[in-house]
Amino acid sequence: MGKHSESNGEGSYLRRGGLGLVAIGVVGFAADYSLNIGLSRVLDTFEYGDYKVARNFAVFFSAAVLLGGDRACPRTLTGALERGESERVWGYLLFYLKIALSLSFLVIAITWISSYFLVGETDPSAHHPIAWLALTIPILATGALASRALQSAKRPVRATLPWRVMLPLLILLVVLAWSLTDDDMTLMTVVAIAILVTLVVSAWQIWDAQRLALPRLALDSEISERKHWIAVSLPMIGFFLVTLGLAQSDIYLMEILGDEHEVGLYAAVETTAHLLVLIQTIVIGLMAPLVSLAIESGAKACAKTRRQGLVVMLCGLVPATALLYLAGAPILGLFGAHFRVAETELYILLVGNFAWALAALAALWMQYTGRGFTVMVIAGAALLVDSALNVALIPHYGMRGAAASTAATLVLAAMALAISSSFNRRRARNPGN
Repeated sequence: MGKHSESNGEGSYLRRGGLGLVAIGVVGFAADYSLNIGLSRVLDTFEYGDYKVARNFAVFFSAAVLLGGDRACPRTLTGALERGESERVWGYLLFYLKIALSLSFLVIAITWISSYFLVGETDPSAHHPIAWLALTIPILATGALASRALQSAKRPVRATLPWRVMLPLLILLVVLAWSLTDDDMTLMTVVAIAILVTLVVSAWQIWDAQRLALPRLALDSEISERKHWIAVSLPMIGFFLVTLGLAQSDIYLMEILGDEHEVGLYAAVETTAHLLVLIQTIVIGLMAPLVSLAIESGAKACAKTRRQGLVVMLCGLVPATALLYLAGAPILGLFGAHFRVAETELYILLVGNFAWALAALAALWMQYTGRGFTVMVIAGAALLVDSALNVALIPHYGMRGAAASTAATLVLAAMALAISSSFNRRRARNPGN
């Protein structure tokens, strides 16, 4: 009876959480895509590219300063929340919050000092948007930690809604309202709006996480437990940052080595292909608590959860990929007629993103079963290969070279993860061999 009830509860969670996250994914992608279209219309193409570069910078470092604490939340907190171990949960969250805030201020200081020496003056408009959006790093990191706490408590909709839907929608609405009163929308105005809206959404997420009503606040935790948390989280953040680097290195190197006009075009391609990354993130977020519990339950539960994850991932990826392949040119045309020239680059990037999204499931299992270092090594090698290919191809082939580099690298890295995961499963079943 207990196993049947547990199975029903898991199935109910997947149905409710899956339906909710699919709805949020569709609405969120539409909101984010509308935001990018709006920005491409109110800003010049090169300004839109600069904004995307700055936004990527802030997202990268907001993840880095957490040292993987948010990534490891489901692995560490799901069981603790179900058992009512509130002191352990509070200790974990506060430990990583202190780390994130300390490192955030260090990154902000280094960014502004570097920007000052590069620009040589204090006029705000003279600095790249990177310097200003760096101010959102501690805000994003704090909100991400609150979001992961909700995810660990099996509240995937509440964990996802503010960032996937509220953030892009509010930025878009404020930008549109501002543009009605000011015909000359500047890049600095957009940056200021993004900072303020990010602060509001993060505050909402923190308030919502507090509604978990954990009864006791633990201000500290055992040193040995902290070491264990760090040992689990560091390989996860290593993999995530390298993955983020794979996704973002193209546009950074396009900014340095390519045609400035193509940076904006390629940003539109990445934004469109990001639908597959969004589906990957949603499915991983949905499955992470179940993977953690399955590992504690044994081999049969692990096999079942693996199958569930693969089915859910394919159900999301296949129709999304088909949609973008069949309607790629019209979708890119929403940014403006001249964005249609990047249609081929979109198709190339879809191949890599599809393969990498499937491999994310293997990476999750390996991270949660103590193989995080192997995952990080594979991703690190992929980043080096991708960077080398970008440096070689972008000067000659522009954004097409960037797309080809990333697609080829992601496919090879996905194959390496799949082979490594399969080997580890066989070794776990036959420990004597």
